[in-house]
Amino acid sequence: MSQPARPLRILHLTAHSEPGGLSRYIHDLALAMHNQGYDVRVAGNRGQWHWLFERAPFPFIEVPLDKGPLKMWQASRALRRYLKDHPVDIFHSHYRRTTFVARRLQKGHYPPILYTLHLSDIPIHWRARLLPDYGDHIHVASTQSQEWAIKTAHIPTEKITIIPHGIHVEKFPITTPADKTAARQSFNLSPNDKVAVFVGRLDPPKNEDWLLNIADKSRDSLPNLKILIAGKGPHEADLQHQIKQQNLESRVTMLGERKDPLTVYQAADAMLLPSQREGFSLVTAEAMSTGLPVCRTRTAGSAELIQENITGITTAIDRQAFVTAAIEFLSDDESLKKMSASAPRHIRENFSFERQLEQTIALYTRIAGQNLRP
Repeated sequence: MSQPARPLRILHLTAHSEPGGLSRYIHDLALAMHNQGYDVRVAGNRGQWHWLFERAPFPFIEVPLDKGPLKMWQASRALRRYLKDHPVDIFHSHYRRTTFVARRLQKGHYPPILYTLHLSDIPIHWRARLLPDYGDHIHVASTQSQEWAIKTAHIPTEKITIIPHGIHVEKFPITTPADKTAARQSFNLSPNDKVAVFVGRLDPPKNEDWLLNIADKSRDSLPNLKILIAGKGPHEADLQHQIKQQNLESRVTMLGERKDPLTVYQAADAMLLPSQREGFSLVTAEAMSTGLPVCRTRTAGSAELIQENITGITTAIDRQAFVTAAIEFLSDDESLKKMSASAPRHIRENFSFERQLEQTIALYTRIAGQNLRP
């Protein structure tokens, strides 16, 4: 069998390096493929999480792909000049607007465009309908996202590939009793506290204020409950105000942004995720990898990650339903213990980063349709 002449060349197109799972997905995938000898680059605007890319061994091309029409036109011109000397085999687009730019950069039907749908279950308003382009092939991370793509975006089934996101499980080992003791001491928590954690952006889709309802309504049934909130975002100041106003300072602690949330997971007994929307939720997989059962709303990724009453539970996307279920979930020590043993196994068997990487490379190679490095 003849050897490939050169490695596959991929250009990721993102709006910006903003906080969240999308930036992490691009960085981790690009880094892993670079380390295997692939030619990978990322283009987008500088964001709050640009530190993630600053020391990366692959290029980050700064262009204003998160701006208005004029700036995007300028970004297209800059990328067109760049591609003359640095051709690629695939555009991997992560936003609708960057897919629009990729289409302007195509020569005929080449290079093909792979679009990753990072956030589904959102209405398509009139402005979005003006740009109905989802690339030449679409990647989704869950069956719920696939259903949205077919029913709402009207994308043919044959153009969709499901590849669930994965995590580096070695970075999120199963928590030992010694780990838990040390983590709790670092947060001034008692061994007898019942600890629930939330990790994520403090912004509208996360519904993080529901956590305060849990803390408030469980004062009698769970007097030792402590909720740790790790993250930053536009709701941060308002959340702090509500905690003080409702006299919850002894039950809810805001930790700010944590670049490495491992210690937060290690201190906890369970994780709570009351989101209105999710792309997949890497933090759910991370928490489960350490041994945390998870209570989350039925958003994208929940069907894959949560085995009901085995690795966690899911609820309707409804405040009262979530609050009631979460309190019951946290009150059942025996169930939490059983789910804590099952969660890490489920992640290690089905959601490793290595598995995601292998499937993504196979998809790239199939879409490129050339005799390139597998």
